[in-house]
Amino acid sequence: MQLVVIPAAIVVVCITLAFLFGKLAGSQSSVETYLLKLKQSSGAGKLAFGLQDPRYKDRGLAAYNIATMIPRIKDPLQRQHLGDELVQIMKRNVEAQEDMIQAYLLLALGQLGQEGGLAPILEGFQSPQEKVRQAAVGGVLMWPDRARVKAAVPALRKALEDASPTVSAQAAAALGAIAEVEDAQTLAALRQAMTATGLERREIVWNAAVALARLDDALGVQFVVEVLLDRQALARESAVNDQGASEAALSDTAQDRIMLRTLEASAYMLDLKVWDKINDLASRDRSRVVRDAARELLRRRDAASAG
Repeated sequence: MQLVVIPAAIVVVCITLAFLFGKLAGSQSSVETYLLKLKQSSGAGKLAFGLQDPRYKDRGLAAYNIATMIPRIKDPLQRQHLGDELVQIMKRNVEAQEDMIQAYLLLALGQLGQEGGLAPILEGFQSPQEKVRQAAVGGVLMWPDRARVKAAVPALRKALEDASPTVSAQAAAALGAIAEVEDAQTLAALRQAMTATGLERREIVWNAAVALARLDDALGVQFVVEVLLDRQALARESAVNDQGASEAALSDTAQDRIMLRTLEASAYMLDLKVWDKINDLASRDRSRVVRDAARELLRRRDAASAG
């Protein structure tokens, strides 16, 4: 079963893990070496039968290593320097077909959150490459300054209609994380996304509902309470195999996964109907894992209220 109901925090992890290859290597002092590799040619790049020119593979690994090293780079001047370098590399040294390299660099720019880094991420939404558009969503979610990254909301709204169901579903989750409650255009776009049909686009509907509920919209709240946190409703949903075809009804394990991910996103929801449902799950759901997750949410809420 594919990942479903991806809360904002999980989106970032899923996008990143989807692109990883090789192993984490090097140290902070190796950043300049990786930058030099990225400024070199990829040679023949991608070859037939899934093969790659070793130079292309080395550049991809360099981009990956930079993206994974950024959390350890604390110096503001070094972060700005790295951001400036990556922006220039994106402009001068990365070809349109080098989707994996672009994807890592967009995720890196998002983590850095430096002046000039948001523009390449927004351009990534226009890429013909699905992985690049997916990474653009990830770059937006990784951006540390939530006020500045709101400039990406129009691109995310447009991405709700992306040809890739994965990009659309992740864009929906991202809007739930960064949009404002009073943003009428975004609310309307998410409501429209909930009208999507077909199993291949079901995750769009579910993520749009979660996003709307996080934005305190009644339609999203109703769907979360009556479907995503309701075991009987989920039991009537079909499972989807690796080829996207319908199989038997969702298993108990699959239902648990959906409910747990929805519960994680529910921490940011305000509507009392959601919390009444969480109370019910905490006391009556047949899954111990779901009960424990609901109880932990209630404990954290009570602690926040007491504080």
